[in-house]
Amino acid sequence: MRTHDGNKRPAPIRGILFDMDGVVVQQRLDFLAIKQEIFGTTHGFILERMDALTPPERARAETILERHETVAAAQAEPMDGILPFLAWMEAHSLRRGLVTRNSRRSVKVVLARLGLRFDAIVTREDAPPKPAPEPVWLACRQMGLPPSAVLFVGDYEFDMLAGRRAGVRTVLLRNPAMQSSEHADLGVDSLGELRGVLESGCGVVALKQTE
Repeated sequence: MRTHDGNKRPAPIRGILFDMDGVVVQQRLDFLAIKQEIFGTTHGFILERMDALTPPERARAETILERHETVAAAQAEPMDGILPFLAWMEAHSLRRGLVTRNSRRSVKVVLARLGLRFDAIVTREDAPPKPAPEPVWLACRQMGLPPSAVLFVGDYEFDMLAGRRAGVRTVLLRNPAMQSSEHADLGVDSLGELRGVLESGCGVVALKQTE
């Protein structure tokens, strides 16, 4: 784990932010099909391409995207390891937040269905989407914590970029499509591995600087 300032001891972690898809829950979202239905092509990123649409086109696109997300949310399942990890966080009085490019409606469906609770929830309606730092800053404020005391766990480059730009420490949850990132402070293969790192300092919940 590297720190942004090698001359300072890293502050203890007091809160952890999570990306939703691929970290907290597994959802069956076919992004290629969504892009094809909205734009007629499959290149680029959905939210960024929607920014270039006219108001009527954007309204149509939002309706399509919301429909796909709502269906996926109704079938979402918790990712391996997330439930015991959240229980461990509760036992250590760590605050928890969710930062996602999904809609608030779909997030509410997921959390209600799975009985999950977060101290902060930031969706695409609340702030510019990742990789912008604003949603991370907003989640930190909602948790009442400075970025220096927060960790962001994600599975994609947008998560790592948003976290780095916001000044939080970043952890990449590795997956077949994303094995490394120059913007990640740490890479892990599971939340259990991350828990081990967090517990490694004789019970002190802090990420240690490593070379």
